[in-house]
Amino acid sequence: MTQFEKDLNAEMSINGTKSSRAIYNLIISIRDVKLWSIGMKPHRNWKVTDVKKYFGIKGKKETLVAQLEALKDKHLVKA
Repeated sequence: MTQFEKDLNAEMSINGTKSSRAIYNLIISIRDVKLWSIGMKPHRNWKVTDVKKYFGIKGKKETLVAQLEALKDKHLVKA
């Protein structure tokens, strides 16, 4: 079981709205991996291996974003 799966039930408040810690990390990680794939490091201590370990994914730049987007489609409720 990955940390992402463990955090799916961990709630946090974002601007007064309840959200899952895992979903928040997923959205932020999609942004960060897209920045990294074009050559920008999101912040000083950011490492792609941390993202891979948290979500339990493998691959190169091109496949990581697709895998994260697939997780988003699977876990986000469409409104």
